[in-house]
Amino acid sequence: MNLFIFVLIFKFCSISAVSIYIDIFKSKNLENAVMFHCQNLSKVVLNQKVFFANNIKITSLKTELNFTNIGYFGHSKLGFIVDTACTSWYSIFEIIDKRFFKRSYTWLIYTNNLISTSNTLSQYPIDINSDFILIKKSGRNNFYYLYEVFNNGFYTHGSFVVDYLGYWNQKLYANQNIRTNLTGVVLKCAVVVLDPIVNQTFEHYLEYTKPGVIVDSLHKLKFYTLIKYLENMYNYRYSLQRTNSWGYLRNGSFDGVVGALQRREADIGGTPVFFRSDRAKFIDYVAPTWQSRPCFILRHPKYPGGFYSIYTRPLTAEVWFCILAVLALSGSVMCIMFNIKALKTTGDDNDSSSSMAFLFIFSAISQQGTTLTRGSTSMKIVIFMTFIFTLTLYQYYNATVVSTLLREPPKSIKNLRDLLNSDLKAGVEDVLYNKDFFKRTKDPLALELYHRKIVTSRHYNFLEPEYGMRLVKRGGFAYHVDSITAYRIMKRSFSEREICDAHEIHLYPPQNMAAVLQKDSPYREHITVGIRKIFESGLMHRLKSIWDEPKPPCVRTPDSSIFSVTLREFSMALLMLAVGILFAVLILVGEILSYRFQKKVIKYCN
Repeated sequence: MNLFIFVLIFKFCSISAVSIYIDIFKSKNLENAVMFHCQNLSKVVLNQKVFFANNIKITSLKTELNFTNIGYFGHSKLGFIVDTACTSWYSIFEIIDKRFFKRSYTWLIYTNNLISTSNTLSQYPIDINSDFILIKKSGRNNFYYLYEVFNNGFYTHGSFVVDYLGYWNQKLYANQNIRTNLTGVVLKCAVVVLDPIVNQTFEHYLEYTKPGVIVDSLHKLKFYTLIKYLENMYNYRYSLQRTNSWGYLRNGSFDGVVGALQRREADIGGTPVFFRSDRAKFIDYVAPTWQSRPCFILRHPKYPGGFYSIYTRPLTAEVWFCILAVLALSGSVMCIMFNIKALKTTGDDNDSSSSMAFLFIFSAISQQGTTLTRGSTSMKIVIFMTFIFTLTLYQYYNATVVSTLLREPPKSIKNLRDLLNSDLKAGVEDVLYNKDFFKRTKDPLALELYHRKIVTSRHYNFLEPEYGMRLVKRGGFAYHVDSITAYRIMKRSFSEREICDAHEIHLYPPQNMAAVLQKDSPYREHITVGIRKIFESGLMHRLKSIWDEPKPPCVRTPDSSIFSVTLREFSMALLMLAVGILFAVLILVGEILSYRFQKKVIKYCN
């Protein structure tokens, strides 16, 4: 059980007054107390016996002692009871650490003048998350009124509130007051907006920008809509501040939203922030909101290995080597048979050169037949089996190439390494958190991708969403962007075929975002509970469905599922034809030069 300590300062306490303290302690499940007193020792011992009899442990200290000794009791839940009859009772609030003013520390203040005591307490930062109870005796015996006091915003121009809490008459009768009305407190709200705002004020931009408009980050306006609900729930207002960063270390300090909260220039972040341990030291993450889901979006290439692979993909390298070996063996057997005189019969072709064997093999592969005439049965068998082999190979190879061109290509780029090893170019959205990721990450794949494809000696591919998605639409480019932004552009500008080609690869997992406040903000409970209520009521889901663009569906109509073969797929065949023509022309030129040279030699010899 946690140690609950109560510091008591009083001059004189009647038995009934001690009973009030005991009842309040028990209602708060408190078992330990420290009593600072300004009375004689005999009365202190008497009151201690009453507390001990009710299982409340008491330690007594003179009020003349230094109040900093309270820190000795650690950071457990503490309680304080103060009797305003003690001389300079309020001096404790000037000396004691202000962390003891939080709700986890209970203050019971006995007074005979409610107005005077309230005015004195209003000079101290007793915020809305404190637990201060004033106890005032009525004209009747053993009847005491209880009041709770707090300031809606000591540093935000709030008002000091004195609320009736209940009474004590032989028994405690206390209400459970819920402090939901902040009575118009103004909270400074820092909002990240990177886009230029033209022909409108900053407030108008946040209030009236509608879903469907491409902005630098849709999470901002969606979250601003969320915190506007909180404004109505708790009756407070925002004083808006614009910044251009979420909060990153610059020269040893944070900038942007985190920096404004750290320096207490803002009370609440108007933009959700990623969870990070270095930020958590200076701000409070109060409640998660939505996930940010950035990823690489690309049109998966139909032929990741290049267009030449269309003609090599149907067979593996081992099969190609086996085919070449079989054809070489067949050609070699034919050359040997051409030179065996015993196999020659009347009517055979006179050409028995090795080039004839090569032409035979080539004609068999091309399914063009042959003019080779041989009467030998063994040679006929070799010719027949070679044609059977090449016919079977030709039919399979031809059908596979055609089906490869017309079918849906397999998704071979499935992760970051596949993307790194592909021929695709890459870029990322030009926002601070992407640059910060590559600056801090130790992932070797991400760093290699950054240096090889994103920032090189020739390219700096931090791009705006519109331009980046235009490159994705063109093909051959992977763009890292928040999926919500990308989907809206895809819906507007991509065709059905291009939407079906779209593929996603994650650079890092989806990131949770959260609402943020000043460290130890008095409004932490309000914001946390408010966001939870909005979530439970379904409003967060409604905001997500309005602001977040879903992924455009891939509608596979007959038109979009038929693939046409373009000149790019056919280009390798044309290239081979062009190389063959060029090679033939070069040989022709060589033959002409050789002929003229030989003619000159013969003429010179004669």
